[in-house]
Amino acid sequence: MAAMARQRMEQFGEETEVVRVYLAASLDEAHQAEAALDGAGLTYAVEVEAFLASTILGSNSPRQGAGFWLLEADLDAACAALTGARLVRGLIDRR
Repeated sequence: MAAMARQRMEQFGEETEVVRVYLAASLDEAHQAEAALDGAGLTYAVEVEAFLASTILGSNSPRQGAGFWLLEADLDAACAALTGARLVRGLIDRR
C-alpha cells in the first residue's frame, strides 16, 4: 500500500509520535522538500513556523518557514531523501 504523502497534522492522531525533519526557509525550498519526501513515498505534514534568521548586519530577524513533520519511524528515510536532494540546510540536528 502506498503512503498518503502530504496530509494534515491532525491525521497523524493524538497518540502518534511525530517529529520535525526539516524547516524550509523559502517557498522554493519547501517545494523541493515536498518533492523529495513525495519521491520517497513518505507521509508528512507541513506547518508554518516562526524562526529567527541572521541578517547581513548580524542581528536576527523573525521569519516564517515551512516545517515538515512525519512519523518518528520514518525519520531515517526522510533524512536520506532530503540529503539526496541536497536539502541539508534545514535538516533537524539529530545529535
